[in-house]
Amino acid sequence: MVEIEPLPRAVIQAFSSQFEKSQSRAADIPEADLSGVDPALTRCLMPFQRDGVNFAVCREGRLLLADDMGLGKTIQAICIAAFYRKEWPLLVVTPSSVRFTWAEAFQRWLPSLRPDSINVVVKGKDNLRSGQVNIISYDLLSKMDKQQPTHPFNVIIMDESHFLKNMKTARCKAALPMLKAAKRVILLSGTPAMSRPSELYTQILAVRPAFFPRFHEFGARYCDAKQLHWGWDYSGSSNLAELKLVLEESLMLRRLKAEVLSQLPAKQRKVVTVTTDGITARTKAALNAAAKDLAQGHRNKMQEKEALLVFFNHTAEAKLRPINEYILDLMECGREKFLVFAHHKLVLDNVTKELGEKGISYIRIDGTTPSAERQLLCNKFQFSEKSCVAVLSITAANMGLTLHSANLVVFAELFWNPGVLIQAEDRVHRIGQTSNVDIHYLVAKGTADDYLWPMIQEKMNVLGQAGLSESNLSENAECASFYCRDPKQKTITEMFQRSFTEEDEAMLLQAADTWDDSETGITSTCQGNVTESPSKKTIFDYFGNNSAKRKAL
Repeated sequence: MVEIEPLPRAVIQAFSSQFEKSQSRAADIPEADLSGVDPALTRCLMPFQRDGVNFAVCREGRLLLADDMGLGKTIQAICIAAFYRKEWPLLVVTPSSVRFTWAEAFQRWLPSLRPDSINVVVKGKDNLRSGQVNIISYDLLSKMDKQQPTHPFNVIIMDESHFLKNMKTARCKAALPMLKAAKRVILLSGTPAMSRPSELYTQILAVRPAFFPRFHEFGARYCDAKQLHWGWDYSGSSNLAELKLVLEESLMLRRLKAEVLSQLPAKQRKVVTVTTDGITARTKAALNAAAKDLAQGHRNKMQEKEALLVFFNHTAEAKLRPINEYILDLMECGREKFLVFAHHKLVLDNVTKELGEKGISYIRIDGTTPSAERQLLCNKFQFSEKSCVAVLSITAANMGLTLHSANLVVFAELFWNPGVLIQAEDRVHRIGQTSNVDIHYLVAKGTADDYLWPMIQEKMNVLGQAGLSESNLSENAECASFYCRDPKQKTITEMFQRSFTEEDEAMLLQAADTWDDSETGITSTCQGNVTESPSKKTIFDYFGNNSAKRKAL
């Protein structure tokens, strides 16, 4: 006897949709009317991104946008949400490390949105619904159950929605009721399932709750469910072609880079705005004092250099935590191979320490790496089939290395010479690279980055206009959006311009490497911690001992 199981409702709907397409000549998705969305956004959409918005509107604002990494899911999500702006307030749930990057993106793409209407939740006691756009991290959302709004959010964006893959986690338990109650649900993930179909279930449930109300029904059909002595095992896979059809016809849109490569620039830069909220009171006070010292002006160039370098060094210390958070978020999002460039030994030490503690494979190349070992380390990275991070010194590993098996470069720190940054980018963007390259610059407000980034932009754009570089940062909207509103910015930026020159570079690098906080006597160790070092030279000692060299310059 052959037992025939009934098809799930989702499968019947998917096949019905396929049949209707085959019978209709007009199978294309209609163009959505975006006349109510800011032109600053709509005119910047690439054709495939416009198709993504059309797909979302056609499905009434409920979808899983699973485009490959680097294809602009953020701008598509903002456009989709803006189409339903009358239904706001909007909730955006995102990894902690990119909360402020989302806030910057809304300011950039929706100029009609007042900056004070964007609410970034940073503490559990903050109001979750005080803005038109409300941005919160997954972890903080799970701690705010008591503050669930009486009226649910009608429009929700879930960035990196694979964070919901485990139904038993606090983040998933907090998010699912809100998603089921929302009218528009926009899930974003370049890797919706990391390893098995079971990881898709919660995302399907969020977008189409009626498809598979009970997990066992989904698991039995697509997870090769087996009943063992301890219970059901859903770790397998089955009927994958059918699952693909259900997803694509009903709720998911996925484009790979290879499919839209002709529409993409070879190199895509973006600024990732990180927060330094977690810094110690001592570091915060040191940053504020350094900025105040700079704003007061200095009698001579030597004093300027000393003050600027102190500010630059304290910035490195302030960014340690957000740098690690961002790198670990990338790993959780499926980025298995990428480069991390930093300048200070303190930062390089801290990153490698964190990777080592998490059991993540990495290579490190800095000024102390022997020439004979560099190629061996490059080969290890190039041919590694497992996840691997290349932790590199901006100045010691920016030339002569080929690492194009990765297509993502992360700059944990900025550097005053944009030519050095371009050379570092090109460790990946070179002959042999078959994909477009993503470049992420981590920028922290309230630090030296406020002044370094505009300076880098200006220098790069001058080179581009003169035909000396193919890179013009002002043409990249995501990069041009970061500007500090400090009225003293121009003055301090000019100090960086005239103080950090190519001729000074060797001296400045050595001074940074021998940095010792003059007030507290702390310096970095190989473990990335701080320790007493009374014998270590301070920046001021270093500059004082190099007066002859300064005069020669």
